Amino acid sequence: MAALANPSRLKGTRASAQFIMSTRVTRNVYKWLINAQYWILPGTCIVCKRSSNRPLDLCLECDFTLPPLHNPCFQCGLPLPAGYQGRLCGTCMVTPPPWTRLIAPFSYQLPLPVLISGFKYQGKLVAGRVLTTRLQYHLQREYRNCQWPSLILPVPLHGSRIRQRGFNQALEIARPLAKKFALPLLTNSVRRTRKTEQQTGLSANARKLNMRGAFHLECDLAFEPGTTIAIVDDVVTTGVTTMELARVLRKAGVSEVHVWALARTVL
Repeated sequence: MAALANPSRLKGTRASAQFIMSTRVTRNVYKWLINAQYWILPGTCIVCKRSSNRPLDLCLECDFTLPPLHNPCFQCGLPLPAGYQGRLCGTCMVTPPPWTRLIAPFSYQLPLPVLISGFKYQGKLVAGRVLTTRLQYHLQREYRNCQWPSLILPVPLHGSRIRQRGFNQALEIARPLAKKFALPLLTNSVRRTRKTEQQTGLSANARKLNMRGAFHLECDLAFEPGTTIAIVDDVVTTGVTTMELARVLRKAGVSEVHVWALARTVL
């Protein structure tokens, strides 16, 4: 005769099922409210400024004009030559960066510089939200058959920059991603210890010198073996900022570092 189920375990199972059902209902109601909101007050496209006619502030026509990052190297994200069959470029095979993979949905070409600059320097948070939503869809495809990172870390911004802009754009990107994918978000574990110059306009060597020693990991922070951290930023240009931060994390025992960005500059 089969043994009877443990009543306490059965009770816990019912409670779990009720919680899952409640969460699912809440999610469906939230989606319905968002769709109803856009039906009553249609979204405004961040590119053409006309009604988007969809539950996103980006019309379908302009969505198709955003330049995708074609055939990127798995590790550095730079485009591979046409017809190339490998996953890594020659540079990454010889001198790989301190991260394992880089994921970005877009190439940093028009209108991306205008949109990201408006988000970053002019407080146009709606542009950040729209591009983060597009990054979210891209990540879902990229990790469809892969293990998700353990933690998310937005690139820290120096306190003076936060006071100047009013927010950290990397955190504004990372926060909804952490919520969507149910991943812990690290916000106070790594600090930007000094105010660096703006990277824009600096040469590759000047960027390296500018970022050297810019990040500091809290000394009491310990990572479990096998920890993977996704660094989140708006744009990866030369990768110097990400490289410096990834080195700090790897030195602290992080097994893998992934890089998530809205766009990648194609050099």
